[in-house]
Amino acid sequence: MLPDGNFLPPMQLNCLEKEAKKRIEKKFSARTVTIGRVAHLTQPKQLHYDLGRAACQFRNQCMRGCPYGGYFSTQSATLPAAMKTGKLTLRPDSIVSEVLYDEKKGKATGVRIIDQNTKEVREYYARIIFLNASAFASTSILMNSKSHRFPNGMGNDSDQLGRNIMDHHLAVGAAGTFDGMEDQYYYGRRANGVYVPRYRNWGNDKRDYVRGFGYQGGAGRGGWGRGNGMDDFGADFKESLTTPGPWTMSLGGFGEMIADPNNRMTLSPDQKDKWGYL
Repeated sequence: MLPDGNFLPPMQLNCLEKEAKKRIEKKFSARTVTIGRVAHLTQPKQLHYDLGRAACQFRNQCMRGCPYGGYFSTQSATLPAAMKTGKLTLRPDSIVSEVLYDEKKGKATGVRIIDQNTKEVREYYARIIFLNASAFASTSILMNSKSHRFPNGMGNDSDQLGRNIMDHHLAVGAAGTFDGMEDQYYYGRRANGVYVPRYRNWGNDKRDYVRGFGYQGGAGRGGWGRGNGMDDFGADFKESLTTPGPWTMSLGGFGEMIADPNNRMTLSPDQKDKWGYL
């Protein structure tokens, strides 16, 4: 993703973000303010149209699922592409309980699944198995995949499965109101904000803090929601909220945690879920 790559045209900074970019980069020559990268189609190509996808509509309701396929998802991108091959079989309502290991072949050969409705247990075999169940769920499946070769979970000879859980620390930043540019606005509700790429304290930087960090944020104008909590009512108040409020901009810091083997998850040896596993 960074510093660069082969991407579709980026979404555009609005006027205040461009002004902030100019001032920040003038003051701090080593800093770069750029648009945040997102998995949205800004200029769809024929291959996207062939999958039934269209351009991002700038609604910023991505978490609800994008009916236009403008936001990348399994449902809008990879599954339709796989279905076009004619070689895809979907097996819904299936919970993978473990990866099957063949002791003689010395490799994974399939998965055991539980039907979430009937609780029927079935096994499926393949030459290659991918675990795409997110970090914790994929780890849980591997930890539950025990065999004579892997008594502590598949691939867990180092006892590192479930360890070194990391996140970002955040919620430190600043925001302010900008006077001016009242005659300017922006298109739609962009699905991302500005980004100041992280850097590492190399060389002469003697601070105790290590690893990278970066800033995320963006600028916009207040909408009708700014009336929440105001001690006012009536037609004039309502009318005042139909026009954009002042420009504001915020930047928040995101830092990387250091890996710690004591930050870990484990599976209970006796407490199981309603399907009888994990």
